[in-house]
Amino acid sequence: MPSQVNSRNAFFAIFPSIALPIFIALVDQSVITTAMPFVASELGEVGKITWPVTAYLIAAAVAAPIYGRLGDMYGRKRLMAVGLVVSTIGSILCHFATSMDMLTSFRVVQGMGAGGLMALSSALVGQAVGPRERGRYQAYIATVAVTANALGPVIGGFMTDQFGWRSIFLLNPVLVVVALVLLARLKLTNAPSSRKGIDIGGAVILAIAFASFVISIDALRQGGLSNLVRMTPLIVICLASVVLLFWWERRVETPLLPRQVFSNPSIRRSNAMAIAQGCLILAILALLPVFLRVNLGLSASEIGKALVPMVAATAVGASVTGKMVNLTGWTTLFPGIGFSMLAIMLGTFAFVHPHLDQTGYTIWFTCTTIWLGTVMPTVQIIVLAEGEPQDFGAVTSVTQLSRSFGAATGTAIVPVILLLTPGFDPQALSDLLDGTRGDVEIAWPAFRNVFFALSGIAAIGAVIAARVPLRSV
Repeated sequence: MPSQVNSRNAFFAIFPSIALPIFIALVDQSVITTAMPFVASELGEVGKITWPVTAYLIAAAVAAPIYGRLGDMYGRKRLMAVGLVVSTIGSILCHFATSMDMLTSFRVVQGMGAGGLMALSSALVGQAVGPRERGRYQAYIATVAVTANALGPVIGGFMTDQFGWRSIFLLNPVLVVVALVLLARLKLTNAPSSRKGIDIGGAVILAIAFASFVISIDALRQGGLSNLVRMTPLIVICLASVVLLFWWERRVETPLLPRQVFSNPSIRRSNAMAIAQGCLILAILALLPVFLRVNLGLSASEIGKALVPMVAATAVGASVTGKMVNLTGWTTLFPGIGFSMLAIMLGTFAFVHPHLDQTGYTIWFTCTTIWLGTVMPTVQIIVLAEGEPQDFGAVTSVTQLSRSFGAATGTAIVPVILLLTPGFDPQALSDLLDGTRGDVEIAWPAFRNVFFALSGIAAIGAVIAARVPLRSV
């Protein structure tokens, strides 16, 4: 096992080359959030306001296991370069989109490029450093991730106000050029895995299951409970695809989802925590810009600035958690506490909301989002500790898939809950977003319902954390 000094040297030898790809993937994910009210206003179809965000997440989730397996087989550095190139092609296409459907399609391309960047980076960290030290170094990765999520809305808001929303998609090509230069300097390579083959069938089944699930949620938003007839085929397709996926993955020689992901309870429940964490962080990022726009009438750049301390707090939580895991070896204690505090903070916001102004909102949500940081590094530490080294890419990619699934779900359920609240509808939301309607109190019951729902998801996350068998590393 490498010494602490050797682990430190090994990590910082690869860190510059993996930090920027992670940053790009997550900035691309979050940069559009503050711009979406203005994108929907220009392109129309406000009911599809979350589609470009969700499409990116679905594509990234499905692509992640493919990148992970190919990285194990042919080199993680090489596959990271492929992902960067594909993501920048998608970004350029997004710049020229003329409808919400076109933008959504091009975001799929962008997400297919970004899908493997986080998973491949985590696999390289697992390859470079020992299990106990990963707590400290996964905190660096988590800090880059949440910094990207913090800066994304700021960059998106500023560029939207100054140059129009299309300009946000020109950032990616510039960053990708720099990332490719840094990646070329990376000397760390992995030995080819003995497990060969790409499970294309599994990827297709996974894509069908994922897409049908998210589309069924959107169908609920569009038609409410009265749209159950339209939803039923989608739900049947989703459930059938899940059953087929489990059957398929047990029979192929090299499954898309490694068998240890299902057989190992620590990995399985850690991925469940990743789903909950992904759901919460993206739901909050999707909800707060709309909440701040409706309640305070903030511009895109003002929304971005307001989100900075809230999302940056997650970086603080991740950094502290990583150091505590490195110091104590404890794992599930920290996300258990974090999820519990999230449940309390999100649930009680409904009662303190009438007494808060903009500063109060900032303080409250900063104290809320700091607890999100307890989950990301801990999940990666557990998965890498339990996974087989030659499958690090494949195993960590499933964790990224889980997080993306949760993120897509969180992004999708926000408008569902908002628009299913009696007395609130897409037209009312559209009028509030563009400022033509001033009775903002009509929206509060809908927002309250979303906060209660997110509190419930956090409570489920706390229960899952308490049941992970691997308590220390």
